[in-house]
Amino acid sequence: MEALAKSQTEPGLDKHFRFLDYKLRSAFQPIFSLSHRRSVGFESLVRGQHLRTGVPVSPIELFKLAAERGEVLSLDQQCQALHVASFAAEAPENRWLFLNIDSMTLQNRRYLDDHIPRAMADAGLPFHRLVVEVLENAAVDESALVDSLQHFRSLGALVALDDFGVGHSNFERIWRLAPDIIKLDRSIIRAAEHDANDNLRRMLPNLVGLMHEAGSLVLVEGIETEAQAAIALDADADFAQGFFLGRPEPGFTGLAEGQNKLDQVTRRVARSQQESIINERGGLAPYIQTVRSLRGKFKGGLGHEQTCRPLLDMPGVIRCSLFDENGQPVVEHLSDLADQTADLRFAPVTEGSGGTWFRRQYFRSAMNEPRRIQVSKPYLSSTEGCMCIVISVSSKSSPRRVFCCKIAWSH
Repeated sequence: MEALAKSQTEPGLDKHFRFLDYKLRSAFQPIFSLSHRRSVGFESLVRGQHLRTGVPVSPIELFKLAAERGEVLSLDQQCQALHVASFAAEAPENRWLFLNIDSMTLQNRRYLDDHIPRAMADAGLPFHRLVVEVLENAAVDESALVDSLQHFRSLGALVALDDFGVGHSNFERIWRLAPDIIKLDRSIIRAAEHDANDNLRRMLPNLVGLMHEAGSLVLVEGIETEAQAAIALDADADFAQGFFLGRPEPGFTGLAEGQNKLDQVTRRVARSQQESIINERGGLAPYIQTVRSLRGKFKGGLGHEQTCRPLLDMPGVIRCSLFDENGQPVVEHLSDLADQTADLRFAPVTEGSGGTWFRRQYFRSAMNEPRRIQVSKPYLSSTEGCMCIVISVSSKSSPRRVFCCKIAWSH
């Protein structure tokens, strides 16, 4: 296998190397910040073609050929050197280079031979512009993965966990590895786009939020449609990558098209969210107004079902509850809908008396902001066995009371 030619380190020249009967070059796919609405980095990928026929060869086929010859580690290192040299020569300033490390390189700790630091030094590329992508799979044991991340961090690089959501992915590894960036596998955004019930789309913001709380930024891979870009924006992901925003190219031109697309999607998502808020407020306005009218009756009037009857007769209302400051029920009134939504599979948790609900977000939010109406996100209620939202409000004077109205989300 031929090493990189001297000319390949000179800016503007065709950088490549030969592997068997193939000529290999670098291609770079842009990665966009959804908040900044511009490219912030590029993932490096190898592209090969037959020297004689010019027929392209896939990276999978290249590494399959290398595996047959026992040259996977050598090919991986030469690709990395090629990517670093090509990126340093022509990439825009202040951008990251996302560099993949083969699992065999990680498992055998071949990164310790300093081939990446040499390539970085030869190209004049500082380590703070490098994001090392590692893939968690069965071929890499836990200690090798931890050691590799610590090594690259010690050099000054960021580390990214690739293809999270498939294979051996799990949250335990996120806590242990604490990657700087988590790349969500493309299968997640595809599933969210085609989920008829929008369950995954509703869950994505919480998934992203959990990763943010773990100290990681989130990149959504495989953005191929405008709808998928909108889902990534709505989920509060940090970065996006995919054919919709830019395909892998040998150079760094054509970024304006991806940026324009991102600008358009961002404006549409912002308008959609505003309309959704307005519609939600409009749809819930009668409920909120009725709950507000009951605030002055916390100290006793709510003990009479007739007091809550205007609310219980509204479409979708399942129950009205009054809790003490510890989250224990003081009084509860059920609507006729309660029997219709009852699910026998949840019978052991349907009866709520004697329980305590201080841990629920709708309870805590109400206690933290007395007399201010709170509206929860949709969630699966254990007592109702269906998706619900809760409108809650607390009293300000002692004894503190929290009034909650539970509404079936399907209504």
